[in-house]
Amino acid sequence: MKTKQATTNLKQRFFLWSAFILLGGGLLLSSLSYWNTRRLLMAEALTKSEVILREAEAIRSYVKEELRPKMFELHGSDTFIIEAMSTTYISTTIMGHFAETMPNYIYRRASLNPHNPKNLADPFEEEMFDWFEMDSSRLFWQGVVKKNGESFFVSMVPDYFAPPCIRCHGVPEEAPHELTNKYGTDGGFRFQAGDLAGINSVAIPVSASLREAWQGSLVLLVITLAGSLILLWLLNLLFQRLVIERLGSMISIISEKRKEDRTHGSGDELDVLKASLGSLRYYIKSARKGAALQPNFIGNYVVTQPISAGSMSWLYEGYAVKSEHQVSLKIGFDEVLQNPLYRACLETEMQLFEDISHPCLPEVIERVSDVLVLKRTEGTNLFSMLDRERLADNMFLPVFAQLSDLISTLHAEGIVHHDIRPHIFLFTEAEQIFLTDMGLASSDQQPDPIMAAGLGPQGDLLYMAPELIKGMRSDPRSDIYGLGVLLYLAATGHLPFDNKRRSPQKWLQEKEKLTSPRNYRASLSQQLEQIILKAMAFDIDKRYQWVEDLREELEKADL
Repeated sequence: MKTKQATTNLKQRFFLWSAFILLGGGLLLSSLSYWNTRRLLMAEALTKSEVILREAEAIRSYVKEELRPKMFELHGSDTFIIEAMSTTYISTTIMGHFAETMPNYIYRRASLNPHNPKNLADPFEEEMFDWFEMDSSRLFWQGVVKKNGESFFVSMVPDYFAPPCIRCHGVPEEAPHELTNKYGTDGGFRFQAGDLAGINSVAIPVSASLREAWQGSLVLLVITLAGSLILLWLLNLLFQRLVIERLGSMISIISEKRKEDRTHGSGDELDVLKASLGSLRYYIKSARKGAALQPNFIGNYVVTQPISAGSMSWLYEGYAVKSEHQVSLKIGFDEVLQNPLYRACLETEMQLFEDISHPCLPEVIERVSDVLVLKRTEGTNLFSMLDRERLADNMFLPVFAQLSDLISTLHAEGIVHHDIRPHIFLFTEAEQIFLTDMGLASSDQQPDPIMAAGLGPQGDLLYMAPELIKGMRSDPRSDIYGLGVLLYLAATGHLPFDNKRRSPQKWLQEKEKLTSPRNYRASLSQQLEQIILKAMAFDIDKRYQWVEDLREELEKADL
């Protein structure tokens, strides 16, 4: 049965969405855990590398400022003892001893042209030379570097030649013989004061720590997934007990005498319940406004369920008693039939349906007292079809070509509809538009009951043209405004105004400051935007004066 299938669908959707949320939360939690652990590791490595690098720089400064001058004082200015006076030799030697106690911690003094070949820059260090030389204000660099398949956090500082350094790095002939005897005269010479002498760097291994962080995140993910599965099982059990079983009982009660709800329903329990409540709503309204229909027989016809409500009447489904031929029946509201003024409006409406022939008007079969029997009209009303979803581009022109042709035909017959809104149009599977209501229409062939009685605005103020709100009637351009509202809704999926309760004066203020449809759909073409805004112009003289002009521009516009 469909109900059982619906139950499964609702449980499955709840389970899948819950799983998606819980598993997604687990993945997010694990990712955040890894990211935070990695951030803390990087911060710790940054601090360590900076401390070690600053220590090495302090050693070099000590050699330059204290040890070397002392050696000159003791042994003379021509003396050069590499082991006591070379900043590079002393710093690399000390840091080498440090590395013996801290495996994988690497201190480097890299140069493009060093005395000691061990200090020759590798390809990455050559790139960093270029980076520092591009901007002399760059005094520090840190980042993660891959070396021999392992990740290291590296800190680097540049070192520039000072004038005292040129003695050992300028012209080879002037360099101390102790230096040239040890390293030769090929490397480390021909520099000037201010040149980039080298880059001092410290590399701290982080691969092992990152692997541990990754493993910790995986463990957290596994724990989260296991907890999520248990929680999903509990949620599924609770959902079955607290929601599914109760919804099933409600549907059984509501649908007890509506077998079609169980056999032809689709979707889950909520969809079935919604359809059942919708049917119930129709019957309640039918009971309120169609009390005069009891029993549900009108002449040779049986009245079944309502299709839509107009301004003065209901449109019902029905069938002929003998032939069972399907029809639609237009039946006035009970209060309309009892009010002479509104009964006159209903009479005008029925007369218009009988007199006018158009593909968008249901064919009249016969009239039985105050009821019109029409050829069966089935379809979806435009409002429910367009609510929050704009009309497909390939349907736009066919739909509005029919609407424009219908309204222009009414105007040619001297009829102004006054109540153009999406609720009174049905759209069939054959993409045919049908108008189901003309309860507020006026004709130049007969008196207008509403004008004769001096009534105020009649209809839905949301769709009503400004001049109708002011009490004017019988101007065809008012219908063009209503057509503009339909264009706005079809192009954007949104109404131009919200459906709040306002006084007529407040509505006039709202309609004067019309919001551009491009606020709801940025991709809307400028041509279509201008057509909509002109059709809904507050000033009736700035509106399209003829429906045919609107249709002509619409057919030329980019959609």
